[in-house]
Amino acid sequence: MTTFSKSLLSSVNASLEYNATQNIMHYNESQNENIFPDNWAYLENIISLLICLPGLVGNGIVIWLLGFRIKRTPFTTYILNLAIADFALLNNEIIKDIIYLLSWIDLNIFSFYIIFFYYYIFIFSFTTSQYLMTIISIDRCVCLFFPLWHRCHRPSYLSTAVSALVWILSFLTSAIDLTLLFVEYAIATYLQFVLNAVVCMPIMCVSTTAIFVKSSLRPAQKKKGKLLRTIWLTLFFFLLLTFPLNIIEVLSLFHHPTKYSYAYGYLCVFINSAINPMIYYLVGRDKRGRSSKRIKKVLEKLFKEEEDCRENQEI
Repeated sequence: MTTFSKSLLSSVNASLEYNATQNIMHYNESQNENIFPDNWAYLENIISLLICLPGLVGNGIVIWLLGFRIKRTPFTTYILNLAIADFALLNNEIIKDIIYLLSWIDLNIFSFYIIFFYYYIFIFSFTTSQYLMTIISIDRCVCLFFPLWHRCHRPSYLSTAVSALVWILSFLTSAIDLTLLFVEYAIATYLQFVLNAVVCMPIMCVSTTAIFVKSSLRPAQKKKGKLLRTIWLTLFFFLLLTFPLNIIEVLSLFHHPTKYSYAYGYLCVFINSAINPMIYYLVGRDKRGRSSKRIKKVLEKLFKEEEDCRENQEI
């Protein structure tokens, strides 16, 4: 994630007079470089807007329904917090895109402080999403392999406490990452690499594989549970769509990737945050019924935590 700041800040270097930018940028660009050296940045921001706007609406609906309209369960607490993190990430990107496009008219709109704020919100929300997905993957594995404990002995306050801890931890790690940028960008990159590729990704890969294998071994008559299918798809797409950005982060330790690589990696992240509500609805809806069924009813039926636990107890 630190590499994005280098790419973005270098493109607006002509409008920045803040000394700390020299520590964020790994290489020096011409001081007279135009904010839009070609049409790619303009096109990239338009594509980003088209991706983020529907996702913002979808996550907003999920937040409204799970937060105020549907009875809360321990598992939906995780989904609600995930939707909030995705909403924050997409909203942050939309604001940046709008300011970036307006800067075509007035170059002074884009300042160091705007980029600094954008970058912090991005790493904060993205890190929160990654931590929550890791927790969700562990929770579903425990539900699958230890259903009795998960249902009867799991503390009722565990989801709320873990979610609060995730937000605090994300805030602290993001603040540390941003602070390290002003010391040495490589240290911050190593920190994010350890958290992403060494801690979170392996846990999610193992959990996703375990969920897939466990569900595949079920008898045909018991292969139900839309919730399990939803979580597996959410984990799968998260791993698939965040993988390019993690690879770019690793490569940035050795050489500077192209701006097209950056764009692809971050667009994948935005797609991942935008498609989660669509996954909930498409998997949760009744295919034999009408597709116009209200999303509130779809989510109410989908997010019944006891469904998978009961099925596991019968295996």
